[in-house]
Amino acid sequence: MRAYSQDLRDRVIAMYKTGLYSRVEIARFLKLARDTVSEWIRRYISTGDYSSKQHCQTGRVRKFDNKQKVLDYLVKNPDATALEMRDHIAPGVANTTFYDSLVRMGITYKKRAKIQGAARKRSWEFYEQIKTNFS
Repeated sequence: MRAYSQDLRDRVIAMYKTGLYSRVEIARFLKLARDTVSEWIRRYISTGDYSSKQHCQTGRVRKFDNKQKVLDYLVKNPDATALEMRDHIAPGVANTTFYDSLVRMGITYKKRAKIQGAARKRSWEFYEQIKTNFS
């Protein structure tokens, strides 16, 4: 959620300073919550400052976000599963947390069998054979 603009805060304090409006009237006129107006005025009276609070809700701290460590481990162990990586790199982190970290870093942890060369040709021939037999 973004903070209200400083211009709007200035208007609230200017209206309050005139003494002509109550907090409820200011809130109604500017279409703000009464508690918001009261908080700005309370802060203005106590500290003289009514600007937005900076860095109050910074969010959660990530438990694991060392992409280089994962990439280094994959160079040494290219066939490692996500569980093996987690057990070796970050043993104290939950599975889902580690999986989410991998996704956020753009590292896929699922192994896919890739059909190449002669196997691809055999696969296509098998597909054609099934198609003709069941058509």
